[in-house]
Amino acid sequence: MADVSIRPATNADSQACFGVFRRSLWDLMRRIGYLPLDVPDPDPDEQWPAYRSLFDHLAQTCDEWWIAEQADGRTLGYARSIQRASTVELTEFFVIPGARVGGLGRSLLEHAFPIGRGTHRSIIATVDAPAVGLYLRFGVGHQTTGVDMTCSPRAAAAPAGYVVAPATHEAIVEIDAEVLGHARSQDIAFMLGDRPAAVLRRGGLPVAYAFMANADGYAGPVGARDPRDLPAALAQLEGAAHAAGMTRLDLTVPLSARTAVDWLIGERGWRIDPFYCLFLTDGPWAKLDRHLPFNPCLML
Repeated sequence: MADVSIRPATNADSQACFGVFRRSLWDLMRRIGYLPLDVPDPDPDEQWPAYRSLFDHLAQTCDEWWIAEQADGRTLGYARSIQRASTVELTEFFVIPGARVGGLGRSLLEHAFPIGRGTHRSIIATVDAPAVGLYLRFGVGHQTTGVDMTCSPRAAAAPAGYVVAPATHEAIVEIDAEVLGHARSQDIAFMLGDRPAAVLRRGGLPVAYAFMANADGYAGPVGARDPRDLPAALAQLEGAAHAAGMTRLDLTVPLSARTAVDWLIGERGWRIDPFYCLFLTDGPWAKLDRHLPFNPCLML
């Protein structure tokens, strides 16, 4: 596209990028039948306050962030990645409807998620077919599929044998390093400032953690050293949502996390909301049988 330029993004671009993100996602939900075709776009300015702190965090800690715009300054798309230790994660890649031509998407990915960067690579991807086709050219493959699950929270608590206490930064980093293969100290610090969290201990050892829902209703991540401890962490999360008077709780659940799937659907009666995502990595280094991601689902 001759009249389009790609440049490094700055903090001043955050809200414009958010508008692209919401518009692109809303278009995808219509195309896959998740929403009726005649549903109008929501006002991104009304949704911005719920995302602003996350976008600020990503802007301050990203490794690459590139924006595509027309000569008149109109934002057409953007892509952003973070690097934690030697793991590079593409957090966002969105192009507005009508601008997905002329190699714009591939050029954005070449800037933000260059092949050869990092020892490990990951993307939590929507099921937008053209985007997935691009991702598979950038050193990742399918590891598992994630589904959104929802419930009306009921009383629940971790079973006997666990000691539950407010989370500490050190305990979560310790578990994450084992489950994800790297520590992500700055992300955990952000999450702890955004939503309450609990660590579950057994025999004095931190074995699992759960981040409860924040003021906007977003919960996660949830992680456990052993998959068998995921249900206890999820019970703590659902019980906290019930105690807070929440009428709906949502989580993104990798289908490889079988103990979580069995407990949520079989024991607690959670329902599957038909919005899917794909966990793409360059190998099975992330133990996705014992980890549920952060929501909004832009990063592990």
